[in-house]
Amino acid sequence: MSPETDVDAIARGSTVAEPQVDVGLASAGGLASAGGPASAGGPVVVGVDAGTTSVKAVIVDDSWHVLAECRREYPTEYLGSSGAQQDPNGWWAATAHCVREALTRAKVDAKSVAAVGVSSQAPSVVPVDADGEPLRPALLWLDRRGQGECAKRSDAAERVLALTGNRLDSYYAAPKLAWLLANEPELRDRVDHVLMANGYIIRQLTGVSSVDTGHAGLTLLNDLATGEWSNELAQLWGIPPSWLPPLSSPETVVGTVHAQAARATGLAVGTPVIAGLVDGAAASVESGVLTHGDVCEMTGQSTVINAAVSTDRATAHGGTLSVMPYVIPGHHLVFGSMVATGGILRWFRDQFGQPRADDEDAFAELDRLAATAPLGSGGLVMLPYFLGERSPIWDPQARGAVVGLSMASTRADLVRAILEGTAYGLAHNLEQLARAGIRPDTLRIVGGGAQGHTWNRIKADVTGLPVELPDHCMGAPVGTALVAAAGVGLIDDLTATARARFSIAERIEPNPDHHRDYNRRYRIYRELYPALSRVHELSAALREAGQQ
Repeated sequence: MSPETDVDAIARGSTVAEPQVDVGLASAGGLASAGGPASAGGPVVVGVDAGTTSVKAVIVDDSWHVLAECRREYPTEYLGSSGAQQDPNGWWAATAHCVREALTRAKVDAKSVAAVGVSSQAPSVVPVDADGEPLRPALLWLDRRGQGECAKRSDAAERVLALTGNRLDSYYAAPKLAWLLANEPELRDRVDHVLMANGYIIRQLTGVSSVDTGHAGLTLLNDLATGEWSNELAQLWGIPPSWLPPLSSPETVVGTVHAQAARATGLAVGTPVIAGLVDGAAASVESGVLTHGDVCEMTGQSTVINAAVSTDRATAHGGTLSVMPYVIPGHHLVFGSMVATGGILRWFRDQFGQPRADDEDAFAELDRLAATAPLGSGGLVMLPYFLGERSPIWDPQARGAVVGLSMASTRADLVRAILEGTAYGLAHNLEQLARAGIRPDTLRIVGGGAQGHTWNRIKADVTGLPVELPDHCMGAPVGTALVAAAGVGLIDDLTATARARFSIAERIEPNPDHHRDYNRRYRIYRELYPALSRVHELSAALREAGQQ
């Protein structure tokens, strides 16, 4: 997952332009070490993930090896201090390109594709008309303009938590939709359905409106106990129930590829398409988060720590974390989510770094630079709240801070402070998991952040947990492909297949001396947010006044 953010662009209300980047694996041979040679001539599955910065598509064979991949990026439009939008047509154009290119690179016949699965960033919502055309840009999970709608319904906070397992917050979909109704009322009579990001791509593939149960769980419109849309919650938010698509479990086939989509993607007409799932859930499947207590951390623009939790204990976190239905039977996915982690590295690179042709080279260089700074970053401590924060503080008004700057502070100190500050945020979320009864023995790391060797070492030392780096773990698109394979009967037991496919490439043990030192610094980190909360409040008032 490519990190992305630009704080200056947010303030300007401008678009952060991303290059159209393709990354591919030309043949199966390069991935044979993932578990043996790829099969020839058998069925394949397409996995697509529409993330915050890019679409990725993979072709997976019936031995569950990746034959090829393709990635294409797209821009985000930031509006003021709290708006974040994307053009849904950009998702579809990137999907069509990546699927066609991945099929070409894998050298497979379109007729051998047994199923297509799509996962996505969540919850990012787009209203569409009866023809499936977007009526406006999609509101991303980053968009916080619905916070005022939450404030209007603060008396219902306990009821919302009781029904959904999630707190009243503008991260979720319903406040975004309530904001749309309040600020763009002309949409009310034009909306046919409201789709999630993966639902929009599925609609373009099949002509069918749908939503998977995982995405529905992040709307504040879905009853966690029954799994159904709640009329009570729809009424609370003023959302017409007709806007909400039919619900399906992630592996359910909801439609087939139609002729126009086949021409765009290179897929065959009639190829089954499943309901799909949230990107974090898909990445968790591939990384072996399969039974109660399994945990993985996924870092890209943001950091999300995902835990498989028995359904009967899914709400033990009390709203400090988020919860949604999971594709593994008998389990929900409980997760803590930070808004900006890898995104802060991108911001630092763009504002203070040297231009590089390749993102991975630039981030690897920053990771190496951080390794030259001392533990504790020369006395610097960073709060990573550059775009507000979700769990565990749930404060959209919070902002980033670096404390301890002096004339002796170096560029390396600043970069290391970013890595350490985001690791402290990870530790803070692990505290919340512990309160919910989840105390992992190890921490599996997936996503683009897994490439940061210094960062991985810091995470191990800060948390005191051994860090495991999976072998050939590509994350959401592969997990989505495995779920699609289960949906069409190529996999009888998804849990057993995912477990058999998963292996560890590297294990980083925490240094006990470093962990003790970081514990002292972590206490300073935990004191900073309460100390600055009044400053954040006053600054937010000034920002709002400047927008009027």
